[in-house]
Amino acid sequence: MSEVVGMLERIGAWSPYFRVGTGPVDDTWHPTSDLRDPAVRDALVATTAARMATDEMRVAASTFFFGYVARLWSVAIGSVVDSGRCVRLDPEQLLWRDDAGLQLHIVEPEFGGEVAVEVLDAQVEPLVDAWSEVAASGLLWGNTASALVGTAQMIGSDARPHIDALLNDRRLADTVDPTTGRRRSCCLYYRTPTGGLCGDCFFLTPPTS
Repeated sequence: MSEVVGMLERIGAWSPYFRVGTGPVDDTWHPTSDLRDPAVRDALVATTAARMATDEMRVAASTFFFGYVARLWSVAIGSVVDSGRCVRLDPEQLLWRDDAGLQLHIVEPEFGGEVAVEVLDAQVEPLVDAWSEVAASGLLWGNTASALVGTAQMIGSDARPHIDALLNDRRLADTVDPTTGRRRSCCLYYRTPTGGLCGDCFFLTPPTS
């Protein structure tokens, strides 16, 4: 376990998106499997909406989902780049809490399977199923791909082969235009009070409605 803890400490220094705590916890932490619970989801979306000053729940859901998946990718790709192996992101073992921002924790971290298994199979696909009642599944998969590309930009060229392979996964393959690099859906950030279009947005100018 010490090898995995050391790896998490190293990548955690890169950026807050790569940080995962380790060791014993109190009862403020919850398994990330709880994020699939409609009651937990709706409470998080409402809290996010209040922070963003938006009354559109789908916009808040998209924003929280994007931030969560970006952290999953950062930790997974970061661990592979650092050590050659992906940390286990089992939804019962990876814990979360929202303490003025999303935080992640693993009591006893260990290495797991391939990145696609740890992130897409174990975490994202079930979450898309659960959150598609609030935001469209195509939007959520687009967020997943966009966050993956963003991880490559944070880490650098060492991450590129891993990102390219993952973008060929059947769940992500149609989310980004390979010619332009633009996603095929919009994350809806332009609908927030201070938002605009992201660099990879489907739209070239903000929609008027």
